[in-house]
Amino acid sequence: MLDGVGGRLLDYSDLFLVQCPRCNSCARIYTPNRAIGENEPRYLGHESKRLLCVKCGYTKDIHPKRKWNNLWAISHQLYNVKQGVDWYFGLPLYLQTQCCGQKLWFFNYEHLFGVENYIKERVRPSGLYYLSAESRLPIWMKLSKNRDDVLITKLKFL
Repeated sequence: MLDGVGGRLLDYSDLFLVQCPRCNSCARIYTPNRAIGENEPRYLGHESKRLLCVKCGYTKDIHPKRKWNNLWAISHQLYNVKQGVDWYFGLPLYLQTQCCGQKLWFFNYEHLFGVENYIKERVRPSGLYYLSAESRLPIWMKLSKNRDDVLITKLKFL
């Protein structure tokens, strides 16, 4: 974390809650124990990820491969986070809904509560703000006129 300023979006990416491709319930994407690349420098797509649905038992793994520069990386193109899907498998995020005519989504509950705390604040932090995940929030979420709608919509996820 950055001294009172929120963390990077990458900091919330250890767990994705997604819709299971088989049964549409809540599945998890996480880094399994003894994952390939887990002791390497942290950057996007450098370690193994596992998709697991506890309801139907669906499981799928992806593993990085060594690149020409000797770093680990996922061989396929990572998905765009702005689409409301996870980065690795491209599955729809489980925590998403419509709010103020826009799509509102979160990776997991830690991400949801981090954004909620930021939205609740009347005076927001400055400093290294441009490095934080909150600085990347769309303007419509940061507007005070939408504050109550965003916070009420959050309750639909709990």
